[in-house]
Amino acid sequence: MTKAQRIAAAWASLPAPELTDQVRLLVKARDAAARAVWSAVREDTVIAARVRGALAGLKAEYRGHRDEAMWLMWIGQVQQQLAVQQTAAPVLQSKIEDVPALEPVVEEWTPRQEPTPPRPASDAPPVLFQEPASTSN
Repeated sequence: MTKAQRIAAAWASLPAPELTDQVRLLVKARDAAARAVWSAVREDTVIAARVRGALAGLKAEYRGHRDEAMWLMWIGQVQQQLAVQQTAAPVLQSKIEDVPALEPVVEEWTPRQEPTPPRPASDAPPVLFQEPASTSN
C-alpha cells in the first residue's frame, strides 16, 4: 500500500472537522504527493464523497476571504481531479463500414413571413403640436 493509499484509508475514519483540516492542508500543498492522494481518494467512492463535502465546506469558508480567488481555483482543480474517473465514458468500438452513409440535405431557405395582426384603434385623441405664442407686443 502506497503512502497516498494509507492517507486515503485513514481519512475514512476521521471526523468531518479533522477531515476538512487535512483536506485544506493537501489543497494548499498542490504537489505530486497531493495529486497521488487525490488519485487514491478517487478510487474509493465513499471517501471521495466525504472529501467533496469537505471541499464544498472549504469553498464556503473562503467566500469573502482576501485570498478567495486563489482558494477557489485550488479547490476547483482538486474537484476536477476527483471527477476525472467519474466522467470518463466507455469508448464504443465501431467500424467505419458499420456507419450508414448519409445523404446531404439541401433546402432553399425562404424567410417565413407571418401575417401582422391588425392594430386596434386607439382611444387616445391625436396630439397637436403648436408653436409657442410670441411674447413681443
